[in-house]
Amino acid sequence: MLQRCFTMILLICWLFAGCAQLTYQQTEKGFFAGQLDVRWIEANRFIYIPNPDAPLSFTTSQKKVIRPELMYTDGGSIPRFFWNVPGYSPWQYAPAYIIHDWLFEQHHCKLSDSSFEESATILAEAIKTIMESGKAPRDETTLLSIYEAVRSPIARTVWDRENACNRPKDVPRVKGALAPGTRLFNIDMSDMPKQ
Repeated sequence: MLQRCFTMILLICWLFAGCAQLTYQQTEKGFFAGQLDVRWIEANRFIYIPNPDAPLSFTTSQKKVIRPELMYTDGGSIPRFFWNVPGYSPWQYAPAYIIHDWLFEQHHCKLSDSSFEESATILAEAIKTIMESGKAPRDETTLLSIYEAVRSPIARTVWDRENACNRPKDVPRVKGALAPGTRLFNIDMSDMPKQ
């Protein structure tokens, strides 16, 4: 169902490239700091681990600072069908997706009063920030389609789920090449331009 909704939104966005340009121009930028550490738990399940020396953070255009805590993630909830389309990998905008996942986790665990609409706006700002930094290509249609997907009724249903708080208790401590707990990647955001 999520894939069908995302597919329809993507097709509509491609048809309305002018709308994409306007949305891109109206979306503000924020700035990232810190490092992004993600480890593999099992197939399609990962854990974000805050770096104790340089935790990932995103400061929005409204000066709201979002600093994710330990949580499970799947990167971007992009339907598998689109993973080979440029811009639609679940890890293409990993720092932005981690920020967005944390907003959902905060909401589900009753740790924040952020709104559903605000979560979509913050994701759009984070993606534009990454695009403008040169770490990913600037693509107005991609920004619009992801923004519309995270504002969709299906995304709202996920936001409104009861008893959805599922925070990990601790960090996996397993050694091995690709064993659960192995660090998949570390992204240092300190070289991204400040506003």
